[in-house]
Amino acid sequence: MSDSKSKKTITLFGAGRSATFLIEYLLKHAPSEGWQIILADSNPEVAFSKLGGNPNGSAVSCDINDAVKRRELIAASDFVISMLPAFLHILVAKDCLMYNRDLATASYLSDELKEMEDEIKAKGLVFANELGLDPGLDHMSAMKIFDEIKRKGGQITSFKSFTGGLVAPESDDNPWHYKISWNPRNVVLAGQCTSQYMESGNVHYVPYHRLFRISEDIKVIGHGTYSMYVNRDSIKYIDLYGLEGIQTMIRGTFRGENYCDAWAVLIDLGLTDNSTRMSLNKNFTLREYIIGFLSGSGNNYKHRIESTIGRKISDRTFEQIQWLGLFSNDTCPLQHPTPAEILEYIIVNKWVLKPGDKDLVVMQHEIEYLLGDQTHTLYSTLYRTGTDDHHTAMSELVGLPLAIYTKLRLRGNFGTPGCILPTTEDLYKPILEELEDIGIKFIESHKI
Repeated sequence: MSDSKSKKTITLFGAGRSATFLIEYLLKHAPSEGWQIILADSNPEVAFSKLGGNPNGSAVSCDINDAVKRRELIAASDFVISMLPAFLHILVAKDCLMYNRDLATASYLSDELKEMEDEIKAKGLVFANELGLDPGLDHMSAMKIFDEIKRKGGQITSFKSFTGGLVAPESDDNPWHYKISWNPRNVVLAGQCTSQYMESGNVHYVPYHRLFRISEDIKVIGHGTYSMYVNRDSIKYIDLYGLEGIQTMIRGTFRGENYCDAWAVLIDLGLTDNSTRMSLNKNFTLREYIIGFLSGSGNNYKHRIESTIGRKISDRTFEQIQWLGLFSNDTCPLQHPTPAEILEYIIVNKWVLKPGDKDLVVMQHEIEYLLGDQTHTLYSTLYRTGTDDHHTAMSELVGLPLAIYTKLRLRGNFGTPGCILPTTEDLYKPILEELEDIGIKFIESHKI
């Protein structure tokens, strides 16, 4: 065990719900690795509670927009992790560059970080990104299979990959079959662009207003069927994964049964719009609010929805919308909100993980490849249930890959400077192996 003079300080910005397992792993390994953990959060009480009295960590209050405090923490660190909302990583990254500190995140590598890469390399720093679940474990598990197939001389012709943060069957008690285990804002704004993917050699584009209407039911090996909508850009993964010549590349998101049909109605009504501030009285009722979107009059709200969006909806879909409380006298305290902010307020309160509830993460890859003159199909499936509403599967699968990377990086691994992703064997192999030791394992099945 290292003495206090030789301890390495790890500063973690953001101690929210997705950081629970990351924090516990860092604290567990702190004595043997010689670490001191600093949890910096705008809510120091939350950070303090995550420490559980562990002497190897401390909590500090930090408004991330306070440049003086932020830089003070980074300057005193040996390694920096950001679990902040993705758009705030750049503040931390610029300071890490200023003070010559390595950085790791679980978020997508942004264009802003890419623009800094020459400076990052020049200073010999490593900024690691996409070390969570999706992005993260999706890359690692897929690249492991791709590399194994290529070593055998196989040619990959199709890759379909789907991931979802859901609710465990034993805690599924609402008609949406969904509860929130990650950022609710991202749930509301999901898919607000034109999505693109490749199937059978043809590129397809799906605008936002059609995205949830054309969802597909996907069977997960051994675990039933889930609704899936395609992700923003599947095409870019052809180059990232080194799959030139592949005919099908589709990445998507899992949701509960009939979720996508009902969400498509909310989109058609305009309830996911985040560009318009609404003129509403203080503490308006949800019924007052939703009526403003509907054509016609009277209390037959199903008919009025159908008249507004120009198509029929099922009784099941109407039940889901009604269950959200949109026709109730429940009030909303938000001042001059956008429709998306109102919807976020509603779902945060309705889709909450109650004490003792368990979430669920499901990931499945379907890979077709040619080996000799035979076509093979390989399925790789991860099905992970949380322990409770605090120790969620989402937190575990986002936090542990990042935690393992941090340990290995501080031991001196992965030293090539620049912005890196976990797509190379030297990086994904030790992380996947340690996860397997913990019990987090992808199950593979084959079909010829």
